Amino acid sequence: MKKTYLLSLAVASLLLSGCGSSTTGEDGVANTGTTLTVERGPILKATVVDANGQRARDDGNGRYTFASTPIYPVMAVGGVIDMDRDGTVSVGDVVSDLNLTTAAGSVITVATTLASNPATKGELDRIAADLNLTVADIISKTPSDSKEIEAISNIAYKYMKDNNITDLQDTQDAKLQGLNISDDVHTEYQFYVSDDTHDFERNEQELMDELERTNPLAVDYLENLAEVESKLGDIESKLEELDLNDVKNELLALKSKYEVEYGDLDYEDEGDDVNHYQGVSCASCHSSATAFTLAPSLSDSYENDENENESGDNENENESGENIFTSGATIFTTLDAQSNSALKAASNYTLRLVLESGTTEGYRIGRGTGNVNGTFNAGITNYTAEVLDSRGNGVNASLPNSHDASRFDCNSCHTAIGTNGAPGRIVSFSYSAPTIPTVPIDTNTTVPTDTNTTTPTVVAKSFASDTLPILNTKCASCHGSSGGFTITNSATPYAGVVPFVNIVTPTASILLEKASSTVFHGGGTVLTAGSAEYLTIRDWISEGALNN
Repeated sequence: MKKTYLLSLAVASLLLSGCGSSTTGEDGVANTGTTLTVERGPILKATVVDANGQRARDDGNGRYTFASTPIYPVMAVGGVIDMDRDGTVSVGDVVSDLNLTTAAGSVITVATTLASNPATKGELDRIAADLNLTVADIISKTPSDSKEIEAISNIAYKYMKDNNITDLQDTQDAKLQGLNISDDVHTEYQFYVSDDTHDFERNEQELMDELERTNPLAVDYLENLAEVESKLGDIESKLEELDLNDVKNELLALKSKYEVEYGDLDYEDEGDDVNHYQGVSCASCHSSATAFTLAPSLSDSYENDENENESGDNENENESGENIFTSGATIFTTLDAQSNSALKAASNYTLRLVLESGTTEGYRIGRGTGNVNGTFNAGITNYTAEVLDSRGNGVNASLPNSHDASRFDCNSCHTAIGTNGAPGRIVSFSYSAPTIPTVPIDTNTTVPTDTNTTTPTVVAKSFASDTLPILNTKCASCHGSSGGFTITNSATPYAGVVPFVNIVTPTASILLEKASSTVFHGGGTVLTAGSAEYLTIRDWISEGALNN
C-alpha cells in the first residue's frame, strides 16, 4: 500500500473489506467471516452494524464478525468498556457512551472515527504527520498495540468529555470543527515513550479516574453486581428495540458527507491503483452524453483495468455507472510530467473554481494519486481555477476568469507541453515570476548626474547552489529519502521540496514555517527567522522557487 503521512488520500480513497479471518466465538466454535476489533479499551456487548444494516456477531473481547463482507462505513453503538480485561461485564467496568465508526480496515477506534468525520479529519491528518502514522496504522491498530493510537484515543476522549461532546460523528458540532489537540497528543505520546513502566490498562484507568474527579457525570462506572445485571438487561432491551434501518440511514448520510469532501469510498489507493491514468484526458475513459462517469463498483472497474492492461486491449474503453463527475484533472509536482506519472503526482492537493460572482465550487480527491474530480452545472460561465494544498490554502491559480465550462476536461489542455494556452501541467506550486511593483512617476524634471559607470549585478538565488546545501545540512538527517517532505532523493530533490513553498507569501511557506518553528515542528527550530540561511531560502522562493 502506498504510504503517506497525509491522510487526505487515506480513508477517503479506501474501501477495504476488513480482514477475512477465522475466530473462536464464546461457544468455542470456530467462526469464519470478516472480523473487526472495537476498542476504547475492549468494548463488550456493542452493536456493530455496516452501511447495509448487516449486524455483526459478538465473539467476545471486543471482536465482532460479519457473516458476509461488510459495506463501509461500519458503526459500533454502545456497549461496556472492559476495564479489567476479564472478557465479561463486571464491577468496575465503564458504560460506553461512544458511537464509533470506521470507513475502512479491521478496527473501530476513536482514531478511525476522527478519520471518518470530515469535521475532524484535518486535525487527525496533522497528528498523523507528526507521529509518522500511515493509513495502514490508522485503520489496523488499536490503542492496546500502538502508543500513537493510544495517545490519540485518550486525548480525544478527554477533549470530548471536557467539552460535553456526545457524538464524535457529528459533522456540524462547532467544537469538533475547531478540534485542536495535536500538541496535547504529541506531549502524551512523548510521555508514553519515555515511561519505562508504560502500561495501557493502567493509563486508561488513570484517565477514567481523572475524568470522574473533574466531572462526576463524565464516567459511568458499574459499581455493584445489581448494576451490572441491570446494565446487561438494558443492553438486551436496546438490542431488541434497535432499528437497523435508522443506523443504516445514519451511516449512509455520514458516507455521503464524507464523499463530498474527500472522494468516493468505493475507490482504493493501494498497490497498482496508485497509478490511474494520471494526466490522461478524463473524457477518453469516463464519458457519456452529458458527463464523465465513474464505474459503480471498485471490483468491476479495477479488474477491468487489469484485464485491459494485460490483454493489450484499448485502455480507454468507456465506463458507465451511477456516480458521475463533470470535471476531472491531475495535479502534478512538475510542469512537464508525463501521462501516468504517479511518481510526479501531487498527493493530497485539490482544485476549486471561483466563479465571477465570487461563489466557489470544490473538487474531491479521486482514484489515483493526484487525481481530482467534481460535479458542476454545465451553465457555469467564467471562472478562476485554484490549486489548494491539504490545509485548503491556495498555492496556484489560473488567470482570473480565464476558464469556462468547455475547460472541464482539464488534462486535455494541461498536457506535458501545454496546449490551448495552458502553460503545462496543473502543478502544486505557483510557477509565475513575482510581479514587479509599479514605480510612481517622478514629476521632478531635474536629472542628477550619475558619475558611477558600474552596472550593479543582481544574482538570483539557485536551488542547487544556494537552497539545497542548506536543506541537506539542516534537514536531511530527519527528512531523508522517505516521507512527505524529502530532501535527499538524489533523482528529484526539487520535487520533494517545491510542494512546501508559497511563492505568493514566501514567509508563509510550510518549509520556512516548520524550519523556524513558526508552526509546530517535531524536529524543533533548525533555521532562525531572519538568519542568513533563512533569508537565502526566502529569497529563492520569492524569485519563483525555480529548479535552477
